[in-house]
Amino acid sequence: MIIDVKKAAEILRENDDFLILSHANPDGDTLGCAYGLCGILQKMGKRARAVCADAVSPRMEFLRDTVVQQNFEPKTIVSVDVADRKLLGDLDAQYGDKIMLAIDHHESRQLFAQYTLVEQNAAAACELIYKIAVELDAPVDGDIASCLYTGIATDTGCFKYSNTTPETHTIAAKLMEYDFDVSGINYKLFDMKSKGRLELEQAILQNMEFFCDDRIAVVWLTSELMERFEGRVDSEDFNGLASMPRQIEGVQLGATVKQKGPTTFKVSVRTAEPINAGSVCALFGGGGHARAAGCSIEGSIEFVRAKLLPVFEKALKANE
Repeated sequence: MIIDVKKAAEILRENDDFLILSHANPDGDTLGCAYGLCGILQKMGKRARAVCADAVSPRMEFLRDTVVQQNFEPKTIVSVDVADRKLLGDLDAQYGDKIMLAIDHHESRQLFAQYTLVEQNAAAACELIYKIAVELDAPVDGDIASCLYTGIATDTGCFKYSNTTPETHTIAAKLMEYDFDVSGINYKLFDMKSKGRLELEQAILQNMEFFCDDRIAVVWLTSELMERFEGRVDSEDFNGLASMPRQIEGVQLGATVKQKGPTTFKVSVRTAEPINAGSVCALFGGGGHARAAGCSIEGSIEFVRAKLLPVFEKALKANE
């Protein structure tokens, strides 16, 4: 059932013992939602904890420190920023069919929860957590605000992506009224780079492939390449590379193809208007937003290349 913010707040008010699920390969929005909502519920006197199938990047570990780690038997399962059950990773088998409330903002998504709050015009799911906090009249503090700000800032590329709306700025401004280190978070998330990250970027630039008169750019993060940098960069360094191909002047469709297993590849697509990244990825069973989306493809690297490139070229030419 699709619900509104008021109903979502009612569900949270009337239940307890919350387990909040983030998607695997977590980003700032899913983690900001999870720890922000966890903090809100704990301050309301409820028991809550946040979990994720994958490890949290060291640069986002500060989010975990904003809440109390509580042990209890979960009764109410909530997912945040999860568009499809399979994105839960290893948590899906245990909790995927038990989710009471899903809070999300993706325009392409599966309905897997008993109740779903979705606003596809929201730049980040953290915007919805903020609206829920207002509806609950919850005691927001600097820790909660830092979580929600992190989600909004990361999903908007520090407010420079096209999904940023006037409401996005309004909510961010209200969050900044609380006591937390805004500039410190922005530096840690957007400016700070290790030597290993810079060397990784150098290696990627040397091997980036261009197609269709340099309007398509593709990065291949093979297991071999990632093993070269193991221990020198963290998971968020690899995640942060998704937008890199689109940063190049003239590129209208950029893709980062990350090898997740011997024959499993995760594809992140970033596009310029009017190319719809979500529609491109939907052809491979994925989805997301108009300018940013993802999917997974099984097969050899040669097979994946042969599948992707004709689709990319077709999407580009269809909008010429």
